[in-house]
Amino acid sequence: MTDPQPRPGILTRQNGRYLGFGFLHFFFSFVGQTFFISLFVARMTERMDWADNTFAAIYSTVTLAAAFVLPVIGNQVDRLKVRYVSTVAAGFLLIGTALLAFTDHIALLVAGLFIVRLGGQGVMPLIGSTTIGRYFDKRRGRALALSIIGISAAEVLLPPLATYAMTSYGYAPVWLMAGCAVLFVFVPLVWLLVRRNDDFQKAATVAEAQQKRDPGAAEVTSWSRGDVLRDRRFQLVLPIVLFIPFVFTGLVFNQSVIAEERGYTAETMAYGLSTYGLVRVIFLLFGGDLIDRIGPTRLLRFVLMPAVAGLLVLMLVEATWAVPVFFGLMAVSGGTDSVNTPALWAERYGPRFLGSIKSTVRLFVVVSSAAAPILFSYGLGWSLRGWLIVLVVYGLICIGLAIGERRIDRKGREMAAERR
Repeated sequence: MTDPQPRPGILTRQNGRYLGFGFLHFFFSFVGQTFFISLFVARMTERMDWADNTFAAIYSTVTLAAAFVLPVIGNQVDRLKVRYVSTVAAGFLLIGTALLAFTDHIALLVAGLFIVRLGGQGVMPLIGSTTIGRYFDKRRGRALALSIIGISAAEVLLPPLATYAMTSYGYAPVWLMAGCAVLFVFVPLVWLLVRRNDDFQKAATVAEAQQKRDPGAAEVTSWSRGDVLRDRRFQLVLPIVLFIPFVFTGLVFNQSVIAEERGYTAETMAYGLSTYGLVRVIFLLFGGDLIDRIGPTRLLRFVLMPAVAGLLVLMLVEATWAVPVFFGLMAVSGGTDSVNTPALWAERYGPRFLGSIKSTVRLFVVVSSAAAPILFSYGLGWSLRGWLIVLVVYGLICIGLAIGERRIDRKGREMAAERR
């Protein structure tokens, strides 16, 4: 018999344990995130005596490989108790950080990078967003926002600390400190925040609790991954979900090309990226509340409008002020989309198979992000303005897809209501 559970959707003190669990997973995903690993590139390249582009090639390869493994782990997030999945993920992260700290062998170093990318960039956010999204059936947007902001906190706090430690002690001790933080901070907190018999632990118990609390919820079906992939609405939404990671990755990776073409300084581009980080956090929180008011399906039509407006500004205006304006508008869409997409999957496809669904979507995202630098290098080599026009058209098509998807969803709901 499970312990009495606080009502999901009301952000009470008791539910704060679960929000802390979600925040914890996003924060500790720093171990495998690009902003953290990039701090080590120069020193690791020097230690291994690699050419300048060797690390980038290895990094892209292990990122793609990890993305293809992630759907297998997503199934386990749906089946097993989440404390066990989190603990196993932490154990692998500890192994990965140890390999990166001590090894001089290329095969072991590649294995270490694969483990931290899979565990940090893949599994940790997957666990955080899946568990929070499926448990909080009310105020879901707010709950997701408060959890996802953990990665923003890590982005602000850890780079200066890691850089200082690396300057003082070298890069190997920094990897060891990251691993020790996972072992001695993350793991104990996971077991403290989630109790043995909490409904929060498994997808099945969450679904059962929701049905008991609201008998009408028994009519809501949890979709399997295969059902979702065949769903026409999902097929229309997927290009929309890929827009921000594809465009942002491609433009940031090729920012030096844009700067050279327009005569922007490195400081101007850095200021733009800082603007992106600040505005994204603001709209991460604002987007969560907005989702709770109007719902993720209705909001989907508007999510990419600021990003398309930003691309238009960058296309039409060559003055330096266009850079922070572009990044700011991209951040409005990026922050809102970070909460809206996981809320949409949870609302539409139910709690039981959410891990496998999200991990599959993540595979698409990683593949599109991996392709972006290559496609953008060709596109920008052809014409900066011409490529920006292509991206604007892509954005407008996505907005049209969102409108069409909304009509299909509404028609489906009306037909379901008539059958009742």
